[in-house]
Amino acid sequence: MSFIEPAFLYFLPIFICGWIIARRNYWTQIGFMLAGSLVFYAHNKWWTLSLIASYCVVDWLVGIRIEKSAKPRLLLFAGIFFNLGVLAYWKYMPLIAKGILSLVGIEIVSSSRLETWTPPIGISFYTFMGIAYMVDVYNGTVKAERNLLRYSLFTSFFPHLVAGPILRAQEFLVHLRPDHIPTKPLDIWEGTFLIARGVFKKMVLADTIAAAIDPYFINITSTSTQGVWSLPFIYLYSFQIYFDFSGYTDIARGLGLWFGFRWPENFNWPYAATSIQDFWRRWHMTLSRFLRDYLYLPLGGSKGGRFRTALNLMITMMLGGLWHGASLSFALWGAMHGALLVIHRLWRDSIFCSRLSVMLGPIAMTMLGVFATFNSVSLSWCYFRLTDFSASNACVEKFFAFDIPIAGGSADRSLWALLAIYGSAAACAKLCIRHLPVSRFSKMTETGPFIRGLAWGATVGLVVLAIMIAPVTDRPAFIYFQF
Repeated sequence: MSFIEPAFLYFLPIFICGWIIARRNYWTQIGFMLAGSLVFYAHNKWWTLSLIASYCVVDWLVGIRIEKSAKPRLLLFAGIFFNLGVLAYWKYMPLIAKGILSLVGIEIVSSSRLETWTPPIGISFYTFMGIAYMVDVYNGTVKAERNLLRYSLFTSFFPHLVAGPILRAQEFLVHLRPDHIPTKPLDIWEGTFLIARGVFKKMVLADTIAAAIDPYFINITSTSTQGVWSLPFIYLYSFQIYFDFSGYTDIARGLGLWFGFRWPENFNWPYAATSIQDFWRRWHMTLSRFLRDYLYLPLGGSKGGRFRTALNLMITMMLGGLWHGASLSFALWGAMHGALLVIHRLWRDSIFCSRLSVMLGPIAMTMLGVFATFNSVSLSWCYFRLTDFSASNACVEKFFAFDIPIAGGSADRSLWALLAIYGSAAACAKLCIRHLPVSRFSKMTETGPFIRGLAWGATVGLVVLAIMIAPVTDRPAFIYFQF
């Protein structure tokens, strides 16, 4: 199920009403939240219940055994092997099978299972949560959970289940215990505002951009796009994937607040990053910290000299790229970001960077860094959006060689105006937050009738506006559902 499906409009009020009744008793609340989350996840695909149940049982048992065993490392490796093995089967089986069949000369028909193979939604996210949990138990940073129902709810609670944020035990599991579990919303207005903002990002911004640019990317290798400059389409895709994914995260975090949980932010103005390192501190932040803490640092981090640091960065980012899917394009996307991180480190430590900083000054250096970072990241999106390698290369070629500067959906002035208006409003809001944090504003809505009416009016108005101006088309799923 998705947050933008009609079925969710029926599911959510039923879940809220059931939660209000069930919260009077601890185990009734845990059982109801778990059952509702499994219904959300397995909607129309009930066989996936066995998959997520196997993850929950194995990770729960491994966590307990790690805490009790004299050889916990072997158990940790076994738990990680199970998680990654199942993930690899669903992610990479088509690629492996196609390679084997092509070697023996067997032709694959378009209607075969391999061509229609689709991984279960959310599998990458609850795989990473399970691995992080087992590693944290092994390191002693969290106690193993003794109750299977409670651990299963930690893994499968519906707001974060499908596309994150990737939560750690300290951020969610510990709050499910009897003395911590919330029985009332944490901040109704802030949660509602986040949901409204997420709906607007997805339904208005991301889906409007998708309608404008999808025909170009679908026909990137055909004669109909010959000579058309890919740059504006790539820029628009950069904004689409940001609005799509951050919109989902906003909705997830807002729902979490409705049920009493505050989860970490996943995006912090990533396209305002002044370097590629800064970008990964702002983009998909819960994945970035997972790759840092559970892959990059165990590989040695930056302790082994420049060459070893560069190698660790490349391995981490390439594996991060392959996490998104079994494609050469995804691997190259990760490798590009790894190379950019290595180049950034070399540039940062060079004398040329110091001299240029003195010549240009801090403001100009910041602007130059934002420009270079945004364009580098946007160019790498070619290999993310177009998973066919030849199509990705064609897009990059049209980034540099073109006849027509701007055409098709990217020439829609109303679309660029919409982005400019939203960007201006978001920038103004960011400036206001510096002087009046959201937490303080939320408290003001509780005590000030005028502020409360203004806040709720703006929030409801945002939802109404999203419904009114959203494109009336078949609504595409959230981009990260495929991962």
